[in-house]
Amino acid sequence: MRPPVGLLLLCCLCLGLRPAQLFGLPPVDRDVQRLGEATLHVARRYIATRINTLLVRQHCHNCSSLVDHQQRQLVDQLLQQLALHTSILFYRPTAFVQQPWDYTLIVVNEAEAFEQLHLNYTHPLQEREFYFLIVLMARLPESELHRSVGRMCHMALLKRIINVVVLAMTRSEDDQIALYSYRLFREHCTPGIHTYRSNLFRSDGTLVHPELFPVRFSNLSNCAFNVTGHVLPPHFMYRAPDGAALPADGALIDMHDLHGIGGELLRLLATALRFRVHLKIPLEKSEIFSTDSLSGCFAQLAAGEAEMAIGGFSGSDIRRHMFSTSSVYHQSYFIFVVRSERYRGPFGQLIRPFESVVWLCLLATLLAALLCARCLGRRLRLQHPVENLLASATGNPVPTHRVPQSSLLRHLLANWLLLTLVLRCAYQAKLFDVLRTPKQQPLPQGLAGLLDQNYTLISSGYHDFYPRRLTQLTEGTFSKRYQLLQQARRGSRLVTISLDNNLAHWQRKHRRDSRLTHIREPIYLYQLVIYFPNDTILKFSIDRKIEQLLSSGVLSHIERRYLAAPQLGDVGSNAELVTRITNDMLHGLYRGYATLMALAGLVLLLECLAGRRMRRLLDWLQ
Repeated sequence: MRPPVGLLLLCCLCLGLRPAQLFGLPPVDRDVQRLGEATLHVARRYIATRINTLLVRQHCHNCSSLVDHQQRQLVDQLLQQLALHTSILFYRPTAFVQQPWDYTLIVVNEAEAFEQLHLNYTHPLQEREFYFLIVLMARLPESELHRSVGRMCHMALLKRIINVVVLAMTRSEDDQIALYSYRLFREHCTPGIHTYRSNLFRSDGTLVHPELFPVRFSNLSNCAFNVTGHVLPPHFMYRAPDGAALPADGALIDMHDLHGIGGELLRLLATALRFRVHLKIPLEKSEIFSTDSLSGCFAQLAAGEAEMAIGGFSGSDIRRHMFSTSSVYHQSYFIFVVRSERYRGPFGQLIRPFESVVWLCLLATLLAALLCARCLGRRLRLQHPVENLLASATGNPVPTHRVPQSSLLRHLLANWLLLTLVLRCAYQAKLFDVLRTPKQQPLPQGLAGLLDQNYTLISSGYHDFYPRRLTQLTEGTFSKRYQLLQQARRGSRLVTISLDNNLAHWQRKHRRDSRLTHIREPIYLYQLVIYFPNDTILKFSIDRKIEQLLSSGVLSHIERRYLAAPQLGDVGSNAELVTRITNDMLHGLYRGYATLMALAGLVLLLECLAGRRMRRLLDWLQ
């Protein structure tokens, strides 16, 4: 059966029409195609090479059917072309986006459509840096276009999205497609959002400048930011000029008055980013007790009185979710600090070879020998028996004419010489063994050793790693706690906690009189960061500068200047092995020898001066 002629003609007409014309849809505008091609070039060249998944969103507010169709067709074109280069995640306009992605492509017809989009960025996501590429469908005059870009950038900043670029086409004679961005701080710190054309497409479809997203907040136009600081040597120190008081209420400061690792870091950041510091140093301690209970720098930060807080703050605090933190700029160990006890000073090393009982036995033996020599000397009329006894005991020879003639006395003298020889050899052997060990008494081994020996912890608060019954609360800084350890009576079992950098700073300031040392086992690693409010926009710029200073070795150089004292594991009192005997170990022996030689010289001088009288005096004493 032959088909009808009319049906064949209808099919031929349909095959000759485009799909849009076939279903009564308006044709695609040429300018919209150019806008789509520019968006594809930017997404392929600058975004798809950095990520695995691109989030695409679109919203059309109060759109006509023509505009809605063109926007949908543009989005379909983007989805089809970009799917060849990266994974695409597409949400409906009314969808509740639970998980934002690093890069988001947003297509809107006007600024109000972007303002109506739901952006869900919770606190854990605020530690990440997000990028928005906004495609504006509407063709607007240059002045109105800048106002729309400013509204969208303002809305993004409220959500803490600082990397925003708007791709749009101007309504002009040449119909240029360009990228628009913003500056938040104008010259001389004039407030407001200043939009500008950040990039432009050439005739061949490429960009004039190689970067898509300008580096944000690299120049803060000499603005003054409120910074709250916690004085904690050697991390953050402020030296007020001419003995002035600390700026508790805030004051513009000279950056050269800042010292310490964090102080010099703040100075470098202010120089690189071009901002001034309005410093506040609260008098109370900086702590986070709960969401509603803050003190010190954290209270000022939560109240909006400061844009950042610095001064030895830990980035691993369990309540850090209340604020935003920077990258780690320094690491330090949290340690136990104790006082090292010496063995009775430098002369105590000479007593250590023998125990107390041995010294008592030797003293009793010497007294008995002196009494026997005194008695035998009177009865047998020996010449200088006490002098001969002391001389032979120290290893000196006895003159021949003083050696007794009796066999019994000769036998006693030989036994005495043999006994003193054995004692001297034993003492010398034990002495060299003692000199190879540290002068300080052994320290507890870690937290278990402190608890076994019932050490009392001196701290400003209770800690979960140490029992409360062994904790003594003391207000003040670590310097005050160090003083309590230094001035405690001998034998006191006291311990405190601090950073190893604090101990190194203390040892550097008190090199001659400090007796503090640390337990070899650290408590935990302490990472130092800068704190910001949750809605800050300065975090990522400061993070980039910190990473540059770390990679270039600048911060390492600063640390070496402030931490010249030995670090953890290099304290001599905790050394487990000593490979050789040094002169420092023999100070007590040298002093004892010098003292004996001085006494001998004094006696010789007196003997020479006195002559016969001195001789008679010595004879009378014997």
